[in-house]
Amino acid sequence: MNATTPRLVMQDISVVYGTVVALKNVDFDLYPGEIHAIVGEHRAGKSTLVKLLSGAVRKNSGRIVIDGEQVDGFTPKSSMQHKIGIVYQEIKVVPTLNAIENIFAGRTPVKAFGRIDRLSMVQEARRLFGKLDVDLNIEAPLFRLSMAQQLMVELARLLSTDPSILIFDEISSKLTPREMERVYPILFESRAKKKSIIYISHDLDEIFRFADRVTILKDGRCRGTEETKDLNRAKLIRMTYSFILSREELEKDNKQLYFLKRYNESIIKNLPIGVIILDDQNRLYLMNSPATKILGLAAAPSENASVSELFRGRDLQEDDDIIGCIERQEEGQWEEVKCGPERTLRIGTFPFREERDVLGTIVLMEDISKAQLLNEYLRRAEKIASTAELAAGVAHEINNPLGIVLNYTNIIKRKALVNRDGLDKVAIIESELLRIKEIIASLLSFSRIENSEMAPVDIDEVIRGVVVLINHKIREKEIALTWAPGGIRPVVRGNANKLKQVFLNILLNAIEAVPRKGKIEIRVDIDAEGEMTEITVSDNGCGIPDDIRDRIFDPFFSTKLESKNTGLGLSISQHIIETHNGVIEVSRNGRTEFIVRLPCLRN
Repeated sequence: MNATTPRLVMQDISVVYGTVVALKNVDFDLYPGEIHAIVGEHRAGKSTLVKLLSGAVRKNSGRIVIDGEQVDGFTPKSSMQHKIGIVYQEIKVVPTLNAIENIFAGRTPVKAFGRIDRLSMVQEARRLFGKLDVDLNIEAPLFRLSMAQQLMVELARLLSTDPSILIFDEISSKLTPREMERVYPILFESRAKKKSIIYISHDLDEIFRFADRVTILKDGRCRGTEETKDLNRAKLIRMTYSFILSREELEKDNKQLYFLKRYNESIIKNLPIGVIILDDQNRLYLMNSPATKILGLAAAPSENASVSELFRGRDLQEDDDIIGCIERQEEGQWEEVKCGPERTLRIGTFPFREERDVLGTIVLMEDISKAQLLNEYLRRAEKIASTAELAAGVAHEINNPLGIVLNYTNIIKRKALVNRDGLDKVAIIESELLRIKEIIASLLSFSRIENSEMAPVDIDEVIRGVVVLINHKIREKEIALTWAPGGIRPVVRGNANKLKQVFLNILLNAIEAVPRKGKIEIRVDIDAEGEMTEITVSDNGCGIPDDIRDRIFDPFFSTKLESKNTGLGLSISQHIIETHNGVIEVSRNGRTEFIVRLPCLRN
């Protein structure tokens, strides 16, 4: 801070509500170009300090100096005259008025002959909301807007007064992190213009992000003012909260755990893995929701629950080993612990100490079932790739003698070496040989795993190849497959093998879903503009319930109960189509209908 003279000085301030002392002998000062944070617990006196500057309450004693002028007491009007602007913790708008009317309430601009200058009000309101990057209906009454939008109206009103002192009272508790990103530039810009900002917050990340100084209030008293650069998180936490502990609590051996639970609980609760914190007697102090879910508990157990109460009866293998390790306060690691028939956990126990004394144990738990499924899928995919490569080699070897047999069949037909009945049988042999050759050709095409380049692809040929590969399954269930290629050959730019993988997956799912003698229909169309090729696969199977329709493309989601099923087929298919700049979706018309749209290749 360059300024050496404070803009605001508050000395020995006391405020009493009846018998309740809200502020007692508080000193506070604020410099130009400074963001001064105020922190403290609920009822620490933070909001009373703000209300004192707004004129909402009056001091019982003390001295206030602003810009060198002593002020005996503020009123709402004199607060505005001294260029003080406030956004309160409780939203203070008139809900029946619109944004424009709220911003200019009490100071409506007028033109000649006392007419309201509405045009300038509208222009200024739009400028302010543009500055805040907020899109809202400025003509709508505020009760129709969200709480966040109403708060933005309050902020716009604050900026419209061009205050020298800006006060923000816990506004981050009303806005999302994304909405707060619109507020932070206002703080930095105001500081650059040498305005003074009082920022009240319980979010320590915000304090360390932009505050120059921080004042700690507790029970209406000032516990100290420090420059933020001289603080670390632990010191600020202790200055802010350590006074709430009773003498008995401070004498407990596990006081460090008490701090950890009270002030880092929100962090631990948001960790993606399960965390259990036990005290030095192996009793529960803290447990986050992922741990509760992993152990299959309806709710977190009560504090002081024992290790046995936490882990017994959870269908958890090696529970004796884990419990024994915790009770002995030893470090342990279990990479794969079965929990019931379907889940696998990774568990670690980590005692923490102060010098030689064990203060407690942290237990980390992670459900690795999905990761194992993914690893199994990758192993299977690698095995399939090797099998495909082997199959391609075998198919090549089969092709050579197959070609020779076909040649001799043609010779037999041409030379009429057999009678008419024999020629008919030779024709049947030739037809079956040609069918074998077509199957091998499709298998070879699908097995070209090394080919990943994009090239022109005939969609009809892709589907024809897939149908050849699954024809035996169709015959086995006596399925009526309808496929009528369009008059125009649909050509897209893509990878033929990857597209075959998509349609093979969709058709195999349809074959599983339809009953015996069911129906599957494939339609291939090009839109009227010639922009997109649309492939539709529909069936008369069991259908997809509405409650899971939006989840079928999620990784690992599956309605199939087989353990070998990973639930990745449709997710991978979606990824392939998206890399082809296309879209895959499932219809909502009451039947099972997958639609794939791919951009047509232009000449």
